[in-house]
This record gives sequence, C-alpha cells and structure tokens, in this order.
Amino acid sequence: MPGANYKSVSINDELIERIKQLIKKLGTYHSVAEFVSEAVRLRIDFLERRHRIKEKR
Repeated sequence: MPGANYKSVSINDELIERIKQLIKKLGTYHSVAEFVSEAVRLRIDFLERRHRIKEKR
C-alpha cells in the first residue's frame, strides 16, 4: 500500500515481466518500483529538456 508520498499505478503484466527480466539480468535495480521510478524520472527529464529547446527556437 502506497504511503503518503507515494501513489500507485497499473502497469500491464507484459511490461512487468520484461522489467523483472531486466532486473534479474542487470542486477542494477532492487525492485520493479525502483526501475519504474528511474524510468519515469529519465523520461520526464528528457521531455522537459526537449520542451525547453523548442521554446528557445
């Protein structure tokens, strides 16, 4: 159950399985939640940078 500073989201089973396989192969992440949090953070950073570049044109 998510705490006060967390929310839950639904992710389809196929994606979860792919994430679990990567976690097992790479050994870099400790959990699906850690992987997903980083993936979302990286995507947000990418989109924010991309948006700023377009604003400057």
